[in-house]
Amino acid sequence: MTLQLPELQHDCNACSGLCCVVLPFDADQGFGFDKEALTPCRHLRDDFACGIHTELDAKGFKGCIHYTCHGAGQRVTRAFGESNWRSNPDKAHEIYAMFSSMQRLHALQALLHTALGALGEGDWKARLLAQQQQLEQLCVQLEQQRAADVETAIAQVHALLRQLQTAPTIVAIRTARQSG
Repeated sequence: MTLQLPELQHDCNACSGLCCVVLPFDADQGFGFDKEALTPCRHLRDDFACGIHTELDAKGFKGCIHYTCHGAGQRVTRAFGESNWRSNPDKAHEIYAMFSSMQRLHALQALLHTALGALGEGDWKARLLAQQQQLEQLCVQLEQQRAADVETAIAQVHALLRQLQTAPTIVAIRTARQSG
């Protein structure tokens, strides 16, 4: 069965501010201040919107401008329905854990999507699409069972991309680009 792949685009309006809570901030990496993981950003409003969204660049939050969860935030928010980390603190750690895993799975799907864009038809395209489908199956499993083997998936994708990197077709494309 082929699953429909997600858009892999973030939609902050459909999210409960998960990246603003779950992820740590580091002032040295383009955030206006240091923030520990699992701590809400002081600019996150009660409606889960950013209180300084229009001023992110001016206030030193380039990291927020460039960050994307590839749609994991809204997907996890949807999976928990009306229950979010604020309205149901007892579920907060379950929500945070799912976001952390889903974000990694969505990032891998985005990576595969980028690799697919560089390929024509052929065996490698089929292999990458199959891997992307496996990742989506893990996302569905994560939504339904609240658990998935993300580490194995990461290892599989990285191994596949290492193989692709040394494939004769890719080496020829890379060599042609460097020569031109």
